[in-house]
Amino acid sequence: MSSRKSSRRSSRKSSPHHEMDVNDIQTEINKSLDKNNKQSIGSKLPHFVFILALHGSILYYLYNLEDADCNCIRDWRHNFIKAMCLLIIFLSFLGLFGFSLKSPAFKWLAIIQFILVIVDTYAFFTYVGDLNDTQCVCAVKKQPNLNSIMNLIRWIFVIIIGLSILVIIAFIVIGLSIFKSISGGKNN
Repeated sequence: MSSRKSSRRSSRKSSPHHEMDVNDIQTEINKSLDKNNKQSIGSKLPHFVFILALHGSILYYLYNLEDADCNCIRDWRHNFIKAMCLLIIFLSFLGLFGFSLKSPAFKWLAIIQFILVIVDTYAFFTYVGDLNDTQCVCAVKKQPNLNSIMNLIRWIFVIIIGLSILVIIAFIVIGLSIFKSISGGKNN
């Protein structure tokens, strides 16, 4: 019987901490919603329209490759790109109405988002490239204009990601050199 009492006490002690964590997260979400709701939907609409047009055209391109007559490459990249497009459109739609995952409560999502964007960029770049290399009729012949746009988009994605990585590396190198000069100056 004493073990039951002690387990109840320990669960009572741990539950307020658990509730505090959940309450803290809820508070952060509410703060984020309040801050984002101050911005009008009209100011967020151009971003949403751009995201919808970009990822909607990618989805349209991918859905055209799913015809029964189409014998193009269909591997994990096709499904991953499609899922990422749907996720990005959904999150952008939520952002239109004030919900944002940029709250401090969701810091860990930034790392996951970065990894997913890198994988998505790799998948899109290689998938569209493979469709063109194999001269997939559904991609290259049936929708030549859209295929040209997808080729352009894939290179733009790679350039943006590449430049972002170069800027990050530059900041790290500059930061390390500044840190070494500051720490080296203190020792003298």
